[in-house]
Parts: sequence; structure tokens; C-alpha cells
Amino acid sequence: MNQDTQSCEAGGDRPGLNYSALAPLATDGVVLNRAMLQDPSLTSKPVLCASGIRPVEAVILYDALLPNADSKLMEALHEIDPEESSFTNTFRAARYALAEVGLCASDLVWRRAIREYTANKNDDDDPIFEIANKIRDLVKNWVFAMPNLNLSSRGFNVTPKFVQLIHVLKSCGAYGDKFRGIVLVQRSEVATIMVDIMRTMIDELAFVRPYALTSELFVTDGHKQGEFLDNFTSGKYNLLILIKTLEDLDFPRANVFIRYNLFESQLSYAFACTHTMVPDGHLIHMVEKGNDLHRRILQEYSGPAVDDRWIEVVLQGGNSPVPSCPLKETGNPYRSDEETASRLEISIGDSVNGGRLFEDDALLAVFRIAANLQRSITTLSLCPLFVVHPILIPSMGGVQQFVCTVTLPPGLPLQMIRGPPRFTPVHARRSGAYRFCLRLFELSGLDYRLIYTPGRSDDNAYANPSLLKSDLVSGNSCYMRKRPDFWVNSLRTSEECLFPVVISVGNPEGPSEPYAPIVILTRQPLPHLEPFKLFFYGVFATVKNARGPAVIFDGQRLNDLHSYTLRICRTIANKAFVCSLEKMAYFIAPLLPSQAKDFSCSNITNLQDAIDWEAVARANSNYVTRFSSDTLRDPSEFEDAVIQDRLVEFTRRCYVVRLRPDLSPMSKPSDSPREAEYANILEYCRARRKGFQGLQDNSQPLIEVSKAVAVLNRLNPVHKPLIETNKTGPKYLIPELCGKCTIPASIYRTALLLPSITRRIDDFLIVKELNAQFFANMVLEQHLLSAVFAPSATFETDYERLELLGDSFLKYFSSVYVFVFNPALSEGALHKTRQHIISNKVLTQCGLSIGLPSYIQGKTFSYKLWQPPNFTVQDISLQHLGRSNDLTSSSGNSGMAIDTKIQAPVNDTNASTIHSTSQSKTKHKASDDNITQWLGDKTIADVAEAIIGAAYLSGGRDVALRVIKALRLPVADVEQWEDFRRKALAPPSNVTARLRGGTLSAVEEIIGASFKYPHLLSQALTHGSIHGYDNTCYERLEFLGDAVLDFLVVRHVFNRDDHMSPGAMTLLKSAMVSNSALAAVCVRTGLHAYLLYESYALGNSIQSYAEQLETRRQEEHQKAVRDGRPPGQYWLDMEPPKILSDVVESIIGALYISDGFTSDGVEFMFKKILEPFYDQHVTVKTLSHHPTKILFEIMQTQGCQQFSIEKEKLGETLGTRCDVIVHDIILASATESTGYIAGRMASTAALDALEGDPSFMAHNCSCRNRTQMGKKDYKNRLEKMLADLEEGQNVTTEEDHNGSMEVDQQLVK
Repeated sequence: MNQDTQSCEAGGDRPGLNYSALAPLATDGVVLNRAMLQDPSLTSKPVLCASGIRPVEAVILYDALLPNADSKLMEALHEIDPEESSFTNTFRAARYALAEVGLCASDLVWRRAIREYTANKNDDDDPIFEIANKIRDLVKNWVFAMPNLNLSSRGFNVTPKFVQLIHVLKSCGAYGDKFRGIVLVQRSEVATIMVDIMRTMIDELAFVRPYALTSELFVTDGHKQGEFLDNFTSGKYNLLILIKTLEDLDFPRANVFIRYNLFESQLSYAFACTHTMVPDGHLIHMVEKGNDLHRRILQEYSGPAVDDRWIEVVLQGGNSPVPSCPLKETGNPYRSDEETASRLEISIGDSVNGGRLFEDDALLAVFRIAANLQRSITTLSLCPLFVVHPILIPSMGGVQQFVCTVTLPPGLPLQMIRGPPRFTPVHARRSGAYRFCLRLFELSGLDYRLIYTPGRSDDNAYANPSLLKSDLVSGNSCYMRKRPDFWVNSLRTSEECLFPVVISVGNPEGPSEPYAPIVILTRQPLPHLEPFKLFFYGVFATVKNARGPAVIFDGQRLNDLHSYTLRICRTIANKAFVCSLEKMAYFIAPLLPSQAKDFSCSNITNLQDAIDWEAVARANSNYVTRFSSDTLRDPSEFEDAVIQDRLVEFTRRCYVVRLRPDLSPMSKPSDSPREAEYANILEYCRARRKGFQGLQDNSQPLIEVSKAVAVLNRLNPVHKPLIETNKTGPKYLIPELCGKCTIPASIYRTALLLPSITRRIDDFLIVKELNAQFFANMVLEQHLLSAVFAPSATFETDYERLELLGDSFLKYFSSVYVFVFNPALSEGALHKTRQHIISNKVLTQCGLSIGLPSYIQGKTFSYKLWQPPNFTVQDISLQHLGRSNDLTSSSGNSGMAIDTKIQAPVNDTNASTIHSTSQSKTKHKASDDNITQWLGDKTIADVAEAIIGAAYLSGGRDVALRVIKALRLPVADVEQWEDFRRKALAPPSNVTARLRGGTLSAVEEIIGASFKYPHLLSQALTHGSIHGYDNTCYERLEFLGDAVLDFLVVRHVFNRDDHMSPGAMTLLKSAMVSNSALAAVCVRTGLHAYLLYESYALGNSIQSYAEQLETRRQEEHQKAVRDGRPPGQYWLDMEPPKILSDVVESIIGALYISDGFTSDGVEFMFKKILEPFYDQHVTVKTLSHHPTKILFEIMQTQGCQQFSIEKEKLGETLGTRCDVIVHDIILASATESTGYIAGRMASTAALDALEGDPSFMAHNCSCRNRTQMGKKDYKNRLEKMLADLEEGQNVTTEEDHNGSMEVDQQLVK
């Protein structure tokens, strides 16, 4: 295969790493090993040898490990204990050793474990003890095989990887006594067993004296660390098997550092470089042959990807300023879940995902924080990150210890901290970093993403536990809805430490109806939350939040907050909520009026002093107080007040508008219809109020009130005002008969928003969980939030636009994938193969496999079923309702307390239900509706595509590729986009047709891009009619180019119209990639002149079409100039030869391959010839000559059923007026001489209005939630409307006759 034209490997791999097994690995003429296995495709890469800061690097390749069955010993052990109930950790360690070292190591793990096992004679009756003794006896009598490194031997019992390690170590014998080596592994079990095996290999490794470095004592114990370092320096041990968690130890420099395992950590690479900072130091990476993941890790986390300045920082122990260059880390501590669970030391818990940050993780976390801060500031910080000082401790006899001062660049609430004294510098750095993270956590400033969240294990094969039942008729299934783990995880702490978040809404309904800020206090700090919108009948308010530092409350204050929170929740929901203090996930508190003006926690030095404790006490003592005779005429008593005319806890309430001294109970206000049939308000009370015995003061002023609405769904932008009932509410109330709610109106208004606010907080938390669990926080949360919301949820955003983008990207990616990995398949076979990746069935199955349905938000917010975590509803019959005789005056202190003892059992927040004594079916169904949802398979597939679209917007094609793999789509053998370039094959130049003279330069001039491999252009222009080139015609390239173009078009429409409705986007995309549009592009640019074909009929067809098309184009442009409109789609009623559209796509495919499977050249082509063409001819206004039809198509795709065009004759001389009405809103109007012309003009104006306000439909139309109209119904409505506009006249203008869709002739009756 000719390298210049047939290989798509142009550009090579990442320079700087030696992938050759024949490269020298040492200086001074010493060659470490010339007999390594080698990869033929990687034999020409130069070795990296950077003097001073980096060692010489080499890559050692090893064969992939074939699936290994258990050893005979393991099989025998499983017969004794098939459930692995005894020696559980040893079973697990044996499997690790089997994968990393081999069968021999797996058995030796058991020999070591049994030596350390001590039988407990007191447990003879314990079945597990009996199993353990049987295992002990079996292992003690087992004959263990020694390591066999002969690959051709039947007794071969180690891994190819371990064989290569031994080869490298054997070659290090040339160093003699000067040899010092380090092997980095992930797990301590592997390190220990490696040492055991090496000590048996006296013949092969006589000069090697290995030691397994696995204990944290080498970090914390200064004496033990010093003794170990002396032994390594003197040569008592000359090879250290080091685990990842100890790589930050200060070692003497080694000659060779072998990374037995690779880690996605640039700091790990920097540590490896510093450990080999000697003139003849060598850093060796062990890589599995053909492993794309290993290749990606090398490219992204080592070599040139790591800036030298980070190696210098690590070399100095962090005692230098942090560089402003990027630091790429996943934060993975590379511990098993079992290791994490078994650790008993104090850690920082992440309540979002349940992760834990230990002391040995803090160093990496601080490095990541510092790197991000340094890159975000304009003036770089010159302070060293870690400064370790020796100190003497007099109380310990003058023993020397170390303390570390941690200083970060500005940008956080904490910049510097001093760590505790420790016996070693390494431990001092770790402790200083941990103390910094802990203090930052207490200040609510620690990003939860710094705490690593283990991904879902493939071992936990999801049969989708969230699936409850399926409906075979509709095809929908019922799933459990995800509840945030945050509230469950945060309850694990019993500390009296709460983290405040101040919530501010502003005044969406004007200054006369203020909304006071409130404080939500959580047991663990909430992560950063972006501001979000709440909707108030045509206007919206932005909810802002400000996090504050932790506050410690004493027991009395906690009880006060607990009671106040119950009071707020019971009042706004009118339900008898109860919850114990221990189970309450969050608390609510009011701010002092002076503090409420500035809701920023940063300006509140002591939050306890900012809370209005008097308001808390008032609310806790009574839910309502009565007006005293002394206050009936005091206007201040009625300011910011909520009153109720029924003196019970759960009732309707009203806001006080003002006190009316001009009115009394003897008055009959004309503006109060409720009392219209009575002589005055007092008579109304006598007639209608049960048990009314008269007033003490008939001259008291009245209170003018307005209705206080109940809790509503404020997350729905198209929420309509409540329909008024026939029952007339009060406008004036008598103070003596009323009670004043102990919650002020400004707090009450904000509290009514709490269900919507907390629901939105839950949405954010669920998205953060999803992002961390499956996508390693790669997807921007604002995009991921939109991606999981179905249109049926009626939230501000949904997945539809992202789904269109993700669908096109998935088609693009899968087309490239099947093209590369199936070089012999024809176009038709490629289409079938691609379906196995992109079909809705596959997407649904993959979504189910990871439990995606539980994260999807498919239902509108059921505000009536709102219930805080762990809250239950108390039986009303058990509650003292507190009639009027239980109430006190506003000056009283006694009142009704909330009974929290009588309550239903508390359930987990992920399955909480509403309990009451009645247990009616209705309530059970309502509860189920709150925690379950029905989803169709297509919704799951759409969400998966939307997540892919969100990933592309977040980080481009490589992030989207990783998300595709995280969704478990069937795409093996590719880890990054560059893998396509390396693995692709293209036909050689000698089997493609030859281009005519001047074709290459002419085509390159037309498209604005150059071909690196001209024979690919030849293939793109070759029609299948040319004999002998059936397999090298353009069909495969056209398949690839079609997907590339489809994605570029969708991305263009997506970016050009930020808020265009998905329906309009789909219409535009279909018009842009249609065969007729691409054929018009081909003819207009002249590309058709360079086609290669051998068909006389085809040539005539192309020539005839080109001539007719040019005539149509000129006519359309003349009409557009005359009518003052942009030129439309002049090609629509012509059937082009398919070759014309195919060749545009095949050229795109050829250019894409020629550029190494990158879109650089294609982008140039798109911007030069396609984008201008689309912007001129394919817009919403030019999609059709008849704007009414295109308007109807947009409405149909939106699912809107409440739209019409209404016609009104204004008179003989005034003409006819047409209004486009959508949900009772006049979207556009026009008045013309005839109804037909007026309808066209109004429809055109409506299209302009929708283009100018793309969110109009989202904010005003909720028809999608109801039964949608069928296509036939839409067609009938359209025909009737067009006929009405025509006013019975079958008149068609010449312009309309030439219209592309001919809707006038077809539909007008």
C-alpha cells in the first residue's frame, strides 16, 4: 500500500514517546533490551529525551491477556465456598492478581493469606468458620507451581505483561550495583505478590532485591520512613514495587521507573518524571498492543501533553508558584470500592454522589483548585503552593516535626491555611492540603466535583430496577422517578452544623407585593446552583441563591428551626406535615428586614445574628393570632400581613391591601359582590357565619383584602391563570372575626414558591448525579438539564433541540465508524450496519442498561403532591385543630404547638409516600403519580440523543464520543476521534479512475479547500457507470459525506437560530439536505461539469436539468426583486438526476477522509458554497411560496391545536382583515383588498414574528400534553382555511401557479 495515498495515518502519532521495542533505553552505550515484542505500525517514532527536566521515555508493548479461567486452586475453593462468604477479600485479591500477574500469582495470594490466618477455636459452631477451616486445610496442602515465563510452554502461568516486566528488569542488570528501580502498580495486593514471585526467580533476577511499598506508615512515621530511605539508598532494596497512593513520597532518584499500570493523571506522570531525575533516568510505560484506551491515556496524560512547569512544581514538592497552564485530572484515587468503604479515618463527604475525600486525596484536589484559579486571574500569583517548615515540639522533648502552609491564588473565600504538625514533610503536605479542603468545605466553597465518584460498575448489570410495569398496548412503561441522593447522604451527619443558602426572588408582581429572601439551611453544603426562572402569568422572576459558611446552632436553636420549618410547610401546603428533627433534611429561616435588603451571604458575618428569631418564635408559638381591641385601628398592625377569616390551621388566606377607616361592619361596599344581597357586612355575617354572636365593636374599620393564591407550579412557562369559580371571595373582612397569620406576607409569598424552588434544586442535584455517575462531569450541566426534560414535563426547556443535534451527531459518528471498520461493505450494507448503532431500539436498550429512565423528567411538576424529604402527613383526626378559643391575642405568648410525636413511619426519600389513616385508593394513586412516571421507548431514545447533543456542545466531538461510549452504544475499538485516522483504509490510487486535466485545481477552487490525496477526489467524481470501477465509485464516499453534511447543516441551523423551535429546525434541515437542493448547489457551482461517467442518457439528463434550473433561477430572482422579497426555492418542482446531489456529498466525504477524518476542509467548503446558498434561499420565510402552509407545518410539528386564521370584511372599500391567532393571542394581522392576499400577508408576518421570538410557542402553547391532532385532521383544517381565505374564488395568479408546492391549485376549492 502506497504510504502517500493509501494510508490515512498521515501525521503519525503523538511525537515524543517511543513505541519501538528496539529503541535504546539507557545511555553510555548500554542497551536495556533489544528483544522486545514490537508493533510494526509504531516502529518509526523517535525516543523522547529532554535533558534536565524529563527522563528518556519508552513504551513497552505487551500482548493482550486472553480471557483466563480460574486456576485449579480457585475452582476447588469455589466448590467449598461458592458464595465467597469466607475470605471475601482474599477471593477479590486473587482475581486482581490473576488479571495483572497471572495464574501463579492468583494461587500465591492464597498461600500468603493462609499464613496470616489464625483460627478462632471458639467459633467451631459457626458455618463460616467451618468453611474457613476447610479452605485453610486445602491451601496448606496445595502444591504451588513456580512462575513459568515460557510463552510456548503448556505450564505458562503468568501474564504477557508480567513477562515483559521481567525482560525489562533483566536488562537492567547492566547497571550493576548502581541499579535503583521503581515499579508503579495500582493495588497493594499486586505489589505484594509481585515481590513474592520475584524473590523466587533467583536465576533471572539475582541482582534484584525487591520491596513492596504499600503501607501508609511510610508517610506518617518519620523513623520508619527514614529507615526505608536509608535501605533504598544503600542498596539493601534496589527495586520498589510502589502503589499509586504513595507516589508522592520523597524517594532517592531511580535509574528506571516502570509504570506497570497507566493512570489518567498528569500529576502521576509528573511524579514519575521527578523520581527518575538522574542523567541516565528512564521512564517506561507498559502498554497493551492495540489498546486504544492506553493510547489515549498516553496522549492526554503524559509526554508533551504535560507542561514542564508542572514537573518542576512537583520536583520542588509544591514549594513554587502554580503555573497558569492546564492540569488535566480525573480525580480518580484508583481505590476499589471495598478499600474506600473499609477506611475508618475522617474524610470529607460529598452528599451529591456519596463520594469521600481522604487525606491522601487532598493533595491532588488542591493542585486542581490552584491550577483552575491561576488560569482564571489576570495577575498571576507568585506565592508557593506548599511551604513545609520544620518545628520543634518542646512538650515531646524537642522532637522535630513539620508543618505546611498552603497558599492558593485569589478567588476563593479561603486563600491560606497552616496545617497541623506532622513527623514527615510528605505527611505535613497532605495534612495541610486536607485542612485546606476541609475549611473550604465548611465555607461552602469546595467543588463537589473534586471528590471522585466511582462510575457504575458493569458488574451491576442493570436489568433496569426502575422499571415497574409495561403496557403492551401503548408501548409505554412505568418507571420509578429518581430522587436526589443528596438528602439521604446529608442525613448521615449528626452534627449541629448547617450550611445556609439565601434564596432571593425579587418582586415579580411589583413593589406593592414584595417577596422577602429566606434562608434554606442544609446539613451538608449544596453545590453551586445556577439562577433559574419562575413564571408568573406572562412575566418571570429569576431566583438567585448565595451560599454561606457553615453555622453551628445549639440544641434550642435547632428545635426552633425545626418547628419553624414545619410551620412554613404546613401553612403553604395546608397539610398536617410532621417530621422529626433527626430526619429533617433542610430547615427554613427568615432574615431580619435589615439583612433581607442584601441577600449575599458574603456580607453576613454571623448568620445566626441575621436570622429573625423573633419572627421564628412568633410562628412557633401560634399559627394565627387575633387582633386586640387596641390594635383594630392601628394601620401598622396590618402591614405585610396575611389574615384568615376561619380560625383553623388549614384554611384559605388573604393578603391585606389596606385598612379602611371609612368603612365599618355597618357599611355595604358597592365593590363587594359577596354581600350584595344583604343590608351590610354585619348582616351577611349573621346570616352566613355559623355560631356568630355579634361584634363587640360595630364601628371598627374594615380590612380590604386580596386573595392569597395557593401553591402553584411556577416552573411551567405556559401556566395559565386559575379559572375563577362562581363562588365570590371576600373583599372586605371584619378584624374582630379574623386571625392574623404569624408568617408575614412577604415571607408567605416566598414560601409559596418553595415547592417550585425545591423541585428545581432537586432537578439540579439529579443532573449533577447523572453527570458524575456516567459522564465524569464532562457535560455542561445547563445542557444536560435540558437533555433530560421531555416536552411533556412543560418546563422552560426540553430536549427537542438537543435531540435534533444529538441525532445528527450520532448519525455522523456512526457513519464514520462503520465506514472505517467495514472497508469492504457497499453503501447499502453500511446503512444496515449503521442501524445497529443508531436505531431507537438500540438507544432504548442502552438507556435501560444504565438506568437512564429514572433520571428523565417526563411529567409536569405535581405541586399539589409536593412533600419535603422524610415528611409525612399526620392523621387530621389526631390533631388538635385549635378553634377560636385556642387562640390568643397578638400580645399573648401561649398557643398551639405542632405535635411531632404522632406521625407515620419515615421512609427513604427515594420512595417516600403520603400516609394518612384513610389509605384511600385516590391518595395511593396520587402518591404513585408523584414517584413514578410512564415513558415511551422513543422518549428514552430521544433523551439519549439529546445527551449526546449536550456533550457535543460541552466539549466537541471527543467529549461526545466518550458520552456515546458511556451510554454503552455498541462501538468498540475507538477511544478518541484520532483512532479513525489510524485505522482507516482507503483504496490505492492505481485502482481509481484518472481525473481529467485541470479537474483537481478547478474543484479545489470551487470548494475552497485542497485535497491531500487527489485520488480520493477521483473516486468522489466517479459514477458507477464507468466499467471496471464498481468498487471505487463514489457510493461509499457519498454515504460518509451525507452524514457529515447532515451534521454540519443541523449545527448551522442550531447556531444560526438560537431559539428556533425544533419543528422549524427540522423543516429547514430537510430542505437544506434534500436531493433537489444539493443538485441546485452542484449546478450553481459548476461541480457537475467534472463528473466522470459513461452514460449518454445520464449526460443528456444532466445537461437538460442544468439548463431548466438556470432558467428557473433567473425567473425566481426577477420575481423576488419585483416583490421585494428574498429569492425562494426555485428548484422544488424539478426532479434532478440523483448523481448531482450524490456528488456534493461524495466530495464532502472524500475531503473529510483526505484531511485525516477531520472537518477542517469540509468546514471551508461549507462556508464558501453551502452556507451562502442556504442563507439566501432556505430560510423560514422562503421554505414555501405559500406562507400559510409553512405556518401550518410549524404548528403541526409543535403539536399546537389552538391556532387559526380569522377573516373579517371591513367594508366594500376597506378590504379584508386577517388575524393569525394562537391560544387567543393575535400573533400577526394584515389588511388587504381580498381575504386571500390578506391571509398570505398575515401568515408571512406570523413567520416573521416566530423568527423574531422563537420562544413564543414554548411560552404560550401546552397542547403537546394533550391528545395531538392527526396529520389528516391538519390537512383538512388547512384545506378549509385556504378555501375560506380564497372567498370562493378559484383565482390563481401566475406567481402562485409557479409556486414550488402548488398548494393554491391543489387545496383551494
